[in-house]
Amino acid sequence: MAEVRVIAKFVARKGKENQLRSLMQGMLAPTRAEAGCKLYELYESDTKGRFFYYERWASQAALDQHIATPHFRQLKETGAELVAEPFEINLLSEIPSSAVAA
Repeated sequence: MAEVRVIAKFVARKGKENQLRSLMQGMLAPTRAEAGCKLYELYESDTKGRFFYYERWASQAALDQHIATPHFRQLKETGAELVAEPFEINLLSEIPSSAVAA
């Protein structure tokens, strides 16, 4: 099965930055403990209130299992009240160095 890479972006409502950061930090330990999780990192942009997860999963099935966990559901439900725009989830495809530009 092919590894899956994800970048997820969250933009906090004004005044909710600390609450969103805390909620997102709370995802790190339980997610990293999941069997299919290869990497799960949280970043904060130099633009206040913008947060990013960079994730690597062993397979799409592992990512699907993550989405079904109680801690992910809590992030989705609680986080919805803290963000200024919908979460942006991006599944990534690597572009090999030998790729020819179109």
